[in-house]
Amino acid sequence: MDWFSLLEAAAGLVGGLGDWFTDPVTRESLGEAVRIYWTVLSWATVYAALVIFVSSIDDTFLDLYYWVLTAQNLVLRPFRRIPSVEKLRAMPEKRLAILIPAWQEADVIARMVDHTIQELDYTAYDIFIGVYPNDADTIREADALVARHGNVYRANVGHPGPTSKADCLNWIIQNAIARELQTGRRYDAFVMHDSEDVIHPLSFKVMNAWLDRADMVQLPVLSMPRAWNALVAGHYMDEFAEWHTKDLVVRSHMTAQVPSAGVATALSRRVIDLLNAERENLPFNTDSLTEDYDIGHRLYEAGFKSAFVRYFARVRLTTPKGRRRTRVELVCTREFFPDAMTVSVKQKSRWMLGISYMGWRQLGWVGPLVHRYFLYRDRKAIWTAPTGMLAYFITLQWALYWLVSAAIPEAGGLPPLIDPKSWVWSIVLINFWFLVNRLVHRMIFTGITHGFKYLVMVPVRMVVGNYIGFLAAARANRRWIVHRVTGVAITWDKTMHSYPSPEEIRRTQSSFASHERPVAARPALPETLTAGLAASVPAAPRPALPAPSQTPFIFDLDRRAGALMERAPAPPPMPVPARIAETLS
Repeated sequence: MDWFSLLEAAAGLVGGLGDWFTDPVTRESLGEAVRIYWTVLSWATVYAALVIFVSSIDDTFLDLYYWVLTAQNLVLRPFRRIPSVEKLRAMPEKRLAILIPAWQEADVIARMVDHTIQELDYTAYDIFIGVYPNDADTIREADALVARHGNVYRANVGHPGPTSKADCLNWIIQNAIARELQTGRRYDAFVMHDSEDVIHPLSFKVMNAWLDRADMVQLPVLSMPRAWNALVAGHYMDEFAEWHTKDLVVRSHMTAQVPSAGVATALSRRVIDLLNAERENLPFNTDSLTEDYDIGHRLYEAGFKSAFVRYFARVRLTTPKGRRRTRVELVCTREFFPDAMTVSVKQKSRWMLGISYMGWRQLGWVGPLVHRYFLYRDRKAIWTAPTGMLAYFITLQWALYWLVSAAIPEAGGLPPLIDPKSWVWSIVLINFWFLVNRLVHRMIFTGITHGFKYLVMVPVRMVVGNYIGFLAAARANRRWIVHRVTGVAITWDKTMHSYPSPEEIRRTQSSFASHERPVAARPALPETLTAGLAASVPAAPRPALPAPSQTPFIFDLDRRAGALMERAPAPPPMPVPARIAETLS
């Protein structure tokens, strides 16, 4: 019995098809089709093996670099001066403006801001919530927060949404600058966060210290813990644990450049001032969907220093049972990532559009070789994501053929996809060990970050993550083609967020709500700025301000800024990177 006999027997079960299969011309045509299909599959196997081999060499190099760097850090640790928590708390606090873009975030923004203000071990900060005039629900929640807290302000975007996160951030920054001109108190840095972020109590203390050393400070971002068998949400736990424990550490060491994660990112005042001057009060690139990634590269090209800070705080805390103990914990930001396949695909396609497609077109391939190497790593998902799914398909095809051949030996008449004595077979075997290496590293960083109970499902979550990456790549490719053909702008591709309950936060980091720290009274600050921008939405009653100008908002900001700067003493001069100075001359 051969393949044609099997097909003929199967066709005989369907009326009329049996005679068709007995026709010699049909049998010859089918035979040729099967041979062509098998040949194409064989060449696809060669392609997939080579692409995976090259990508795996790249990943393994990063693994080796990380372990060498880790060994070096262990040797040098006794000679490094890392400030203790007590020294962090003793440092004078820089004044921070916290920027939170909020488009359709009414469900989470209040819990996020209330929890942040309650738990932060920091006093010199204001929170600005960016809202759109056609998002009444979020405006209502923002106004309630403004009424409850003296350091929360509503920053209105001057046009309906959605636009892009970069556009919203630009409006928030201009609101913050106008606010400081009214109060006469200057912000030393601007911190980006999202409405779903769970911020560690010591985050701003760490930023406050490292802003003396760098103009951009990035803290780690991790997923909130999920159920051990959650596949979609769980794969974010695995990926961010590896990225923010290994990949960014290596990148920072090799290039002295860190791409912003969009949250837990602090930008010095001189960065914002110079970018405002360079880009006409639009510091963030509104043509990008990943403004965080874009600004990190632009600061690197301009000569600014950035730092990725993994700070482990030794803190004293009180357990729910009233016992006091000391705990070492990573100062980071956590959040709930999507737990639904469709939402995850939408989010990751936005990341791929901004980083791979728009980043390639807008940033190009600039900088020294090591910088271009990481640009390649950022963009290789364009072809590695589809190749990974092709490899799964080939493996499934081969497995089915092997099962049929094992059950019916006469059916195994096709040649092997790969000659066991060929160089391609050697590449496939090497790729298998590369896969084992990837699984081991993923398990190591997941176990260290989240606990060993999550290890058993790492292999399954890796497959799920690859499938999501493939769908995201296809969606990003389709949106990019439509954008290039039609010229239609790519807008903010909204994904809904959720914020953890207090109990979920306590299970994640027992330090929340239990740090033994001095508590300082937070001074009440004046009324929020630009209430007139969204006058159609009633705001909570606050002390009255002078009537706003009837001129367009952004020009009103500029006019008031110029008037105040004539009266205010100039800040101490700071060195300007040469590449920025050239653009301002």
